[in-house]
Amino acid sequence: MLAVLAVFSFQSSLAQAPAGGAVALTGARVIDGTGAAPLEVATVVIANGRIQTVGTGTAVKIPPGATRVDMSGKTIMPGIVNAHGHLSFDKNPDRPSRDKLTSQLRVYADYGVTTVVVLGTEPDDLRDAVKLRDEQGHGTLDRARVYAAGPSLRKLQTADEARTMVDAYADEKVDLIKMHIFGTSDDTPPAVYRVLIDEAHKRGLRVAAHLFYLKDARGLLNAGVDVIAHSVRDQDVDAALIADIKRRDVGYIPTLTRDLAIFVYETTPPFFSDPFFLRRVDFYGKQMIQLKDPAQQQKIRDNQEAQSIKKALQQANRNLKILSDAGVRIALGTDSGINLGQWQGYFEHTEMEMMVQAGLTPMQALVAATGGAARVWRLEQQLGTIQSGKQADLLVLNANPLSDIRNTRQIHSVWIGGHELAQTNTE
Repeated sequence: MLAVLAVFSFQSSLAQAPAGGAVALTGARVIDGTGAAPLEVATVVIANGRIQTVGTGTAVKIPPGATRVDMSGKTIMPGIVNAHGHLSFDKNPDRPSRDKLTSQLRVYADYGVTTVVVLGTEPDDLRDAVKLRDEQGHGTLDRARVYAAGPSLRKLQTADEARTMVDAYADEKVDLIKMHIFGTSDDTPPAVYRVLIDEAHKRGLRVAAHLFYLKDARGLLNAGVDVIAHSVRDQDVDAALIADIKRRDVGYIPTLTRDLAIFVYETTPPFFSDPFFLRRVDFYGKQMIQLKDPAQQQKIRDNQEAQSIKKALQQANRNLKILSDAGVRIALGTDSGINLGQWQGYFEHTEMEMMVQAGLTPMQALVAATGGAARVWRLEQQLGTIQSGKQADLLVLNANPLSDIRNTRQIHSVWIGGHELAQTNTE
């Protein structure tokens, strides 16, 4: 099972330009991440790590001396932005935190996920995550970009406690605040999480909330939450909630694969033999062995929560379609990299497929995974779309994902900051 299929590693186009030099990717279909119709036979010019221009025909001027790369027959889209991920997959206590984080960010990147917003780090990893974020503003990246929250805030009972925790995280220079609402009697009460959100906003930080129930979504919206980090899964969202989400421009992250991972390992899932999944079996292998164990699978079949979440996922799919049709801003997020079987890199592609199965168009799923995800976290000035001045974080595909969303798995190459990611040797 641990035999590695190295033939599925990236094809290298040897397109690296000298530092500061320009690269022109020519002849490709370009899906820019805004939802606009794709450009056909287009050119993307990259210089100094950023997109200089994109267009068709004579509208694009290729600088003299630029390295030209023929991308005829390819599709270029923005690198995938995971609006809800984690970096807790590697549990090795003897490995330095920085090494654990960078290796996981590389796995994300190998699957075309070029940015990860981490909604909760391990306590010992927070400072290294912040350092990695600060470093990504300069130099050549061989890993996904990262933006991070500290450990999720949960079950706070006083306003002073809420202010203290938010201020402590803000002083650590986090990018956002994550909070948990479980729908239980010992949750952080509304009066306290309102203080938490207010304090975060005073410190210039947006707040994402873990939730399940419609009633909690209402309370959090009334308190000013910025991002709903999981689906509402107990009943249909109603017109009042939709209006409130839209009025406040709150982002909605379905995390469908999070629920899938709770029950799908009651048997061995088909994707365990998918070559695209197995391209990083070197990283996934230990968890695969655990999840293929018949005793583990029986444990899941016997688990009441695992079985009940199947119905909750159906409700999540329904609410995603309702909210998308209503014009709510949807962002791709997976909750990957935290619990057993939530695969960094692979599940972002599974999430897009599940979004389409829920009723979104391939274009809507692609926007959620790129420009929409960047917009939810206010990263749209730098990331998420193929537009002049943005970071040149690109995913080049051998097939068109608008005809089949699974074609996002047909990866030709990944570019981060204008540099093609080197082939990963998984032998």
